Amino acid sequence: MLSQIIFFVAVAFLIILLARRIYSGGWSGNIGQSLYNFGHQLIQFFGQLWQTLMGRVRRDQPSGKRIGVAPVQVSDGHQFWQEEPVSEQPELSSHFEEGDRLLKEKKYAEAEQFFLKAAANNPKDAKVYARLGLIYLQLKNYSDAIEALKVAVKIDKYNPSRHYNLSLAYMGNKDVQKAIASVREAITLDPVTPKYRQLLEQLLNG
Repeated sequence: MLSQIIFFVAVAFLIILLARRIYSGGWSGNIGQSLYNFGHQLIQFFGQLWQTLMGRVRRDQPSGKRIGVAPVQVSDGHQFWQEEPVSEQPELSSHFEEGDRLLKEKKYAEAEQFFLKAAANNPKDAKVYARLGLIYLQLKNYSDAIEALKVAVKIDKYNPSRHYNLSLAYMGNKDVQKAIASVREAITLDPVTPKYRQLLEQLLNG
């Protein structure tokens, strides 16, 4: 059931992107707007269902355990949740690898196309949506960055950097309250990284 929710959230995100491409390409505004609204409704519905089911799963888990992530112990005793580095993960798709290469070369439009293909092949891979979020942040396309990073957070919400990047996207979109909420999530997961608290102070004092 959880895997099906992740799949439909990912499909909804791709529908939203398709709607924006149709609208910007000069096609019928009604078609683009209908697809966009449909995608948003899917994400909201399955997001609520996801939160309900995850609450039940966490209640069934032994104390101190998390799902699908690994704890990292730091020198002062704090524990936070961190995604395994991409280079250490086996069997990466060729689309993801090519997209990653192009992203490092700052070829954002080309990288986006490969990551979208990777998302279509593996819609439950949070890394793909995190990379798309980074691309849209670099392009100052904050609306698409928010949508991509929201999917990444829904699939695996125990990575603080995703909440941080989502906060940056909300800040770029002038949604200060949601930006504050997201960066606070990052601080909760990783209380030792200075840039998270620095961003929170900037938002509170801005």
